[in-house]
Amino acid sequence: MNTEWEKFLLSINATIENDTVKNFGLSIEEEQTAYSNLVLTDLSHYALIEASGDDVIEFLQGQLTNDIKLVTESSGQLSAYCNPKGRILANFRIFKRQEHYFLRMRSDVVEATLKRLRMFVMRSKVELTDSSAELSRMGIAGINATNKLASIFKNLPANTDDSCTENDVTIIKLAGELPRYEVHGSFAEIKDLWQKLQTDAVTMGENSWNLLTIRAGIPEIVSATVEAFVPQMVNLQAINSLSFTKGCYPGQEVVARMHYLGKLKRRLFIGSVKTDTLPASGQAIMSNDESEQKAGQIVTASWSKDKGVEFLAVLQIEKAEKEELHIESNRGSAIQFIDLPYSLEKEDSN
Repeated sequence: MNTEWEKFLLSINATIENDTVKNFGLSIEEEQTAYSNLVLTDLSHYALIEASGDDVIEFLQGQLTNDIKLVTESSGQLSAYCNPKGRILANFRIFKRQEHYFLRMRSDVVEATLKRLRMFVMRSKVELTDSSAELSRMGIAGINATNKLASIFKNLPANTDDSCTENDVTIIKLAGELPRYEVHGSFAEIKDLWQKLQTDAVTMGENSWNLLTIRAGIPEIVSATVEAFVPQMVNLQAINSLSFTKGCYPGQEVVARMHYLGKLKRRLFIGSVKTDTLPASGQAIMSNDESEQKAGQIVTASWSKDKGVEFLAVLQIEKAEKEELHIESNRGSAIQFIDLPYSLEKEDSN
């Protein structure tokens, strides 16, 4: 986290642990009552890899699951980085700013991802750096978010994953049940934007922002789930994170074989459960039978004012459709499923 940005957040009552804002003095319930209004949150629990150089497009095209040639100053994308077996090492949002590409991912996977990517640069004219401390980042959501931003900026991205940069501030439109934006910029510009908006806003911590991401059905790989899934298991084909025409990348043969020849047996679900303990990423979900067979595992989970805990999980499709499932064991509340906000109509061919 940028030192100046951290000082600013502390000055407005942020509780920070391991570069993550847990809250601004409000309970989870108080934070989430503000969803219908205007919400601000710090996004320092994400990190940034900056990629630049004469060969950067060719290099990234040969490493990532999506078509980097489609990324422009006004259009970003979701993508992933796999090992040769097609297992995801990291997934991220890619945007372009001032002729450089930025890969935004969860902070606990950035070091390993950067180290591995650098192994393959070799003689290419490519520079990869951890720019997490160079740019500050914040999230803006709520029914008033678009109007409030439009009163400050001349242009806003119109469609999901689009972006625009104005006055050193890059704004990205995100998927979700509410208008939602991710904003990157210099400390001075982001601080100024925060202060312009905070009078009419409620500030919230990482958990509440993650809940919006879960409800959007967007998976995020963390250190506990590295190499746990192939892309189709976390629905990357349904959220425009995969290209089947761009050419080779690590694990491409496995991913393509599943797409054209395989039958997907596991996929991403949204669920909720009444529990007093927040499930950890990677935690098992079990079948409700005497054998307590593992039916899948948690991808991410967040506290929810209405439902206890809401989560994304990769589950065996057959078990999810036919059996009662539980967190860790068959004791306690059964999980309840929530409809995904996007179509999986291509599921059978993936």
